[in-house]
Amino acid sequence: MISRREVVTAGVLGTLGASGSVEAAAEQSRADSETLKEGLKALEDSIDELKATFERCLLGNSMTYGGVGAVQVKLQEYAKVTGRFPEYCDIGLGIFYDVYDWHVRQQQQIQISRIAEQRMAIQFMFTQLVVRWENPLNYVGTPFDR
Repeated sequence: MISRREVVTAGVLGTLGASGSVEAAAEQSRADSETLKEGLKALEDSIDELKATFERCLLGNSMTYGGVGAVQVKLQEYAKVTGRFPEYCDIGLGIFYDVYDWHVRQQQQIQISRIAEQRMAIQFMFTQLVVRWENPLNYVGTPFDR
């Protein structure tokens, strides 16, 4: 009679011997490992994209997230130094759209005006945010008065 141990060990040794060589098995293992790494990287990228989408949808442009948060930080720094809010602050086009979206989301009145040099400005709290389209999209300049 054949013992269980003989059947198991014969099966394992038989599979190694039938595959050809140890090098071929190692190469197959490396290929499987690379395929697994590529699959995990693609999965990680998909999860990061999904996370960013959820953050944009759920958080939106709030006072602590997005372009509005960057404007808030600059206004706070100015207010701490001078004790009042600035009259103007230069922003890029991307920040302008973030502030506009914030007004829509918060159901606030949107006050856009044309100022000197054919510039557009949007009122945000007590400050006119002047759009400087020649600067980078997420540009937030130093607040200033006249």
